[in-house]
Formats: sequence, structure tokens, C-alpha cells
Amino acid sequence: MPGAVSLSAQNPPAHSRCTGSRQCCQPAVRRAYRELCDRGQPERFAFEAALTVYLWHHPDTLEAQAHHIVSQWLWNGISH
Repeated sequence: MPGAVSLSAQNPPAHSRCTGSRQCCQPAVRRAYRELCDRGQPERFAFEAALTVYLWHHPDTLEAQAHHIVSQWLWNGISH
């Protein structure tokens, strides 16, 4: 198809954008959550945004595992 871009060119293989520790993006995850809560957004939306930030940095992580990690970072292990 003329003008079409291959999906493989748009979506390179998933790999972690963080090097070394999985905690490299923790400040960004916490900031996304805090800033949305500070602006009056529902906690659920803020958590989803924080989870999205984590998964952007670690696309190879299963969502359930990412949910657990982000919950621990935000709420010291208390799952909502």
C-alpha cells in the first residue's frame, strides 16, 4: 500500500527504557500520581496514569506485576 508505514518500524521490540534498577522511573511514577491528585483528579485516574508511566519505562513487564510494584511505591504495599 503506497504511503503505508510498517508496524515494525513504528513499534520496535519492547525493552526496558530504564537501565539497571527497575526503580529508575520511581520519581516519575510518583510525580504523575501526586500531581494528578493535587489537581483534584480521582485517585483511580492518578493511579492509572502512574501505572502507564511505569509501563512506558518497562513495556516488558506484565500488567499485574506493574500494578503490584506501583502500588508498593505509592501506598507502601497497601493495594487498593
